[in-house]
Amino acid sequence: MRQLGFKLFFTHRLALLAGAESLRSIREGLLWLLPCLLVSALFLILAQCAQALGAPGSLVDLLTGLHNRISSIIPLLVAASIGYMLAIQHRLPQLPVAFLCLAHVVIAIYLLRDYPLASATFVLFIAIASPLVNVPTMAWLHRRRWTRLVDEGLVGHNLKGTINMVLPGGLTCLALVAVLQVLLQVHDFAYIQRPLDIDSLDHPYLNAILLTSTNSLLWFFGIHGTYAMQPVIEVLDQAVALNAADHAAGQPLRYALNSGLLGCFAFIGGSGGSLALVLAILGFSRNRSMRLLAMASLALSLFNVNELLLFGLPIILNPRLLVPFMLVPMVNACLALLVVQLGWVSPALVSLPFTSPVLLNAYLSTQGDWGAVLLQLLLLGIGTLIYLPYVRSIQRQGEGAGQVYLKTFDTTFRGLEERGRLFELDPMVAAYRQAAQQSLQLARIQQLSCYDFHLEYQPQVAKDSGLCTGCEALIRARDGEGKVQSPWELLQWLGQAGLMPEVDFWVASQAVRQHLAWSKIGFQLPITINISSATLASAEHGRRLLEILAWAQGQVSVEITEDALVGDALLTQQWIGKLHALGARVYIDDFGTGFSALSYLHQFPVDGIKIDRSFVLAQREPKGAQVLNGLLRFCETLKLKVVVEGVETREQLDFLQSSSELIIQGWYYSKSLPGEQIPGFVRQRAHSARVASED
Repeated sequence: MRQLGFKLFFTHRLALLAGAESLRSIREGLLWLLPCLLVSALFLILAQCAQALGAPGSLVDLLTGLHNRISSIIPLLVAASIGYMLAIQHRLPQLPVAFLCLAHVVIAIYLLRDYPLASATFVLFIAIASPLVNVPTMAWLHRRRWTRLVDEGLVGHNLKGTINMVLPGGLTCLALVAVLQVLLQVHDFAYIQRPLDIDSLDHPYLNAILLTSTNSLLWFFGIHGTYAMQPVIEVLDQAVALNAADHAAGQPLRYALNSGLLGCFAFIGGSGGSLALVLAILGFSRNRSMRLLAMASLALSLFNVNELLLFGLPIILNPRLLVPFMLVPMVNACLALLVVQLGWVSPALVSLPFTSPVLLNAYLSTQGDWGAVLLQLLLLGIGTLIYLPYVRSIQRQGEGAGQVYLKTFDTTFRGLEERGRLFELDPMVAAYRQAAQQSLQLARIQQLSCYDFHLEYQPQVAKDSGLCTGCEALIRARDGEGKVQSPWELLQWLGQAGLMPEVDFWVASQAVRQHLAWSKIGFQLPITINISSATLASAEHGRRLLEILAWAQGQVSVEITEDALVGDALLTQQWIGKLHALGARVYIDDFGTGFSALSYLHQFPVDGIKIDRSFVLAQREPKGAQVLNGLLRFCETLKLKVVVEGVETREQLDFLQSSSELIIQGWYYSKSLPGEQIPGFVRQRAHSARVASED
């Protein structure tokens, strides 16, 4: 239970993190970039294919240039899309705010134009972070009257909203300029040192682990690792060029760790070595949504493009896949370094685009070393094995997540199937809301599995004669410490878990057993049980319930609520008819508190109604008294048996007047009692009735 509680706490905290508006804006902003990223990747793939097929250099340059141009505007699009989402949150004009956020990035690019390393490091960060600060600031300024250039009613709504963003937008732009100018006076910002220089490559294993884990962590939080680590990648590209120079000079190659090794062997299929994840899903998962997503991602993963998996599966903010997402590229990089240093495979000598096709990139980067191709296949298999237990874990959770055996009911709760959300606007929020809800539901059912459920019976007494004429079976529960718990919340949890039919079967079985136990001692008393709408809605459940009730030979009747009559009317009529054939009666419970109750009295052949306690309490008011009297007169006309619930005082009892027999159920006569105490209560009521009649 303690472990379950920790898991529930962690899941809820992650659900809150995934649902935070700032992270949601970042995630949806990047999600909206997916078509643009795929188009950019398509141009690069076409360029690679054209070059491999010997197409004219002008065509290759054209396709490569288109890719580079699209890639260069990614920070602008990121800022605009995040700003658009935040504008919706802060109720600002969306397009003006999006364009202002785009302008902020343009300002940053211009001010950092003479500081290329700082620009490469910080522009994407500014594109993501500046809307998170500037849009709330613009919202605050927009609410100030002195920033409004146009008053109400003078112009149209769109024009007014656009013009009134001028001052807030201008002020935030000036603030950004001021902040960047101050930062540029700081030497470590303007002339930022590369987090990795060429001399640091003398410690290849440590750097390989740091680089691959950092890239995976950035993507885990929805930040494009390739752009954020561009300065580091430039150093690794330089290492490839130096290797090529050493090779040409006939000298030993110095840099086993380089961009070629990471691109060919660490990130096979994209960040996280995600081609291995695709193969693990296709080979071992039976989840249709996951397999569909993996099939759609397969072709792109062969060119090291994995955005569909990152946003569709999703991998971003998904703790179930964080460990393998970080582990696979780390293992791949370290194994590849070992093989290269042992001399079994040549180091990378040629810089290739990251989107060069899998297998071909290893062959070309090492200038025709087939050992590199075999190494890539081996690493792909190892990565698949690493991802495999996590894919199977998700599969098991989808098939039977959170199975909990409820010993009292002799039934098993099986959690909801976890499905990939491929076509959701925000798959992460939906996925983690579902995960949090499922974890909470599992915790509740786990708690219920420790409870001891039993039935108690509340007597029903005829008002005129004072005799006990029946009883209602009421479910009760004791926790592990023996404390009796409120049944209402417990039943609500069971209903949300879809277990009410199982509860109904158990209640019916217990009531029949109690009837048979009474019969053995020569005692007979009709019992009524409550049946949920979930049981009535299924023909199979109805048949099973009838089989149980048949053992009572009509001594166990049922109460159904009005919402149970809303479904299939023909099925319900047939079900009531079969109950009557057993000799059982059918009552409408909580009459008058639900749907169109009056129409059911002529539509369904019910034997009686139970008037809810709320009407008894309302009789203290004039209108409430009129309603209660009206209900009683109505039932007299239809010759329906009436059971009045919740009668607790003599005053309430005396108010109830009817020419028909009224059955009273409430604390005035008795609370619910264990089954073995009911015969004694019935005898006591019979004795009191005889004494009263003799007097």
